[in-house]
Amino acid sequence: MIRRIVIYTGRVQGVGFRWTTNHLAKGFEVSGFIENRTDGTVYMVAEGNESVVEAFMHSISSRMTTNIIDTMQSDGLYTGEFENFSVHY
Repeated sequence: MIRRIVIYTGRVQGVGFRWTTNHLAKGFEVSGFIENRTDGTVYMVAEGNESVVEAFMHSISSRMTTNIIDTMQSDGLYTGEFENFSVHY
């Protein structure tokens, strides 16, 4: 199990990015959250099996490819603290 921390840059706010990602998450066994940041980026934490998290991230990049300019990611310590995947405001 892993924790993936991701920052998306580009035209990622005001275009349904968080809601699309939340919808996509329902098709994967992942938990975590996604939120807009004041600097115009979108921040996401996703936890789950490594291959599932990778597939989830691939589905995001495939679906939102015209909006994403860059994806910065790092791994954190898996905590299991999230019950599901949600949108933070």
